[in-house]
Amino acid sequence: MLADYLAQYGYFAIAIGAFLEGETILLLAGYAAEQGIFDLRVVMPLGFIGAFAGDQFWFYLARRHGSHWLARRPDLLAKATTAKRLIESHATLFILSFRFIIGLRNLGAVAVALSDVTTRRFVVLNALAALLWSVLVIGAGYLFGEAAAAMLVRLEGVEKQLLAIGGLLAGAGIASIVLRRWLMAKLK
Repeated sequence: MLADYLAQYGYFAIAIGAFLEGETILLLAGYAAEQGIFDLRVVMPLGFIGAFAGDQFWFYLARRHGSHWLARRPDLLAKATTAKRLIESHATLFILSFRFIIGLRNLGAVAVALSDVTTRRFVVLNALAALLWSVLVIGAGYLFGEAAAAMLVRLEGVEKQLLAIGGLLAGAGIASIVLRRWLMAKLK
């Protein structure tokens, strides 16, 4: 499905995928660049620009409307206050790492926007994190896509899907558990 989307919309799909949450689309784009379908010199900047712009969008939206929205939800206010203290005491580490936690990328930008972190600081750290993230994800697709494709060709039927799902779940699960435990320890 994502491969079809990428094939149909090309470079536009890469930018939009990175803007939204796009680990998978960037992995596929890296692999497609390795195969000669896309130009890596175009894929890399698009991944960075999409990731950076997506986080900036959520940051500015929450900076402008987040406090008003949160004030109408008292059940979330206590949790938000605790998260705000954590972010403010570890802002640099949080901004540089939240995009690497699956499902937290857009929420991380919102959480930072509700803290006292300055816009300038967020822009600089977000640019560094978006650059690192996009290069690592696209690079992984570029470097390991061929090996993964070759391994999948050797498997038949259900084994392919089980192996792909298992690998993705294991990697995502390990990364999420480690980072969430660290964040939860800091929230207490």
